Amino acid sequence: MVFFSCDGCGDMLKKNQVDAHVYRCKVGCHAVSCVDCSMSFYGDDYRAHTSCISEAERYEKTVYRGNRKGESQKGKKMTPQEAWNHVLVTAAESAPQSIRHNVEQLSCMDNVPRKEKQFRNFAVNSLRLRGRDANRVVDAVWSHLAKVREEEQKRREGGQQTKGDQSGNGSKEREGARSGDSHDKVQCIVIEPTEQAQGGEGDKADAKGSCDNNQVEGTQSNGGSKEVCPKLVKKTMKKLLKKAPNRTMKVKELRQEVKTRLMLKGLEKELKKVVAQQINVSRKKIKVDGKLVTLLG
Repeated sequence: MVFFSCDGCGDMLKKNQVDAHVYRCKVGCHAVSCVDCSMSFYGDDYRAHTSCISEAERYEKTVYRGNRKGESQKGKKMTPQEAWNHVLVTAAESAPQSIRHNVEQLSCMDNVPRKEKQFRNFAVNSLRLRGRDANRVVDAVWSHLAKVREEEQKRREGGQQTKGDQSGNGSKEREGARSGDSHDKVQCIVIEPTEQAQGGEGDKADAKGSCDNNQVEGTQSNGGSKEVCPKLVKKTMKKLLKKAPNRTMKVKELRQEVKTRLMLKGLEKELKKVVAQQINVSRKKIKVDGKLVTLLG
């Protein structure tokens, strides 16, 4: 299940609570961010965000190894429920005007049944359909979803077949290249062990020094650009909450204090995402009550 945080007030929301929250948010909900990946969504873009990083990747960072070499994230196989949620989102975009509102409501729910009998009962109760038109609406919605699911399956099977043909052609090309390379001579450059060891120690020292300098300012370098350092932000947040009255501060006030202490001027947007993420990760130690954050223990 995907959870979102309001970029205005910081409230944690389920997917089907976002629309209602937009109208009652006191600060002004201009966008929502995914709690897991910290990606921001404007307008109705959040509806298409049906799946995110796995729980192993999020909670077991010390043992999680991620994708193997050569394996892309896009090639990761979806679970049947994730594929069905994707069908609901796709169907909402192409649904007829008469049932579009019903399909959009279903696309915001994470537990929609995939089988027809269970789907009919779920749709009648969740969409609050009553009277003679209830069966007619459910029939139209199910027919449209079945059609979209069939099209998605055909498209997926066609994509897999094309990918298999490309991999077959690529293996033939690699075999040809290997046979051609076997006749060529390779020239190697030998480096003396003393020089290599000295160079390695110098590189380590330089890398360590640059890391320490970046963390003093609360940032970490990434290809020449600066990013907010999550570890330092978390440490500073806990220090500020310990000194605060009753160990409680407003989310906005806490974020401003972290920005001042770590000299993160110009990185407000990134800091906002990191603070929300650290609050969510530290749920056992940090309690969120509306706009207030309290350090437990």
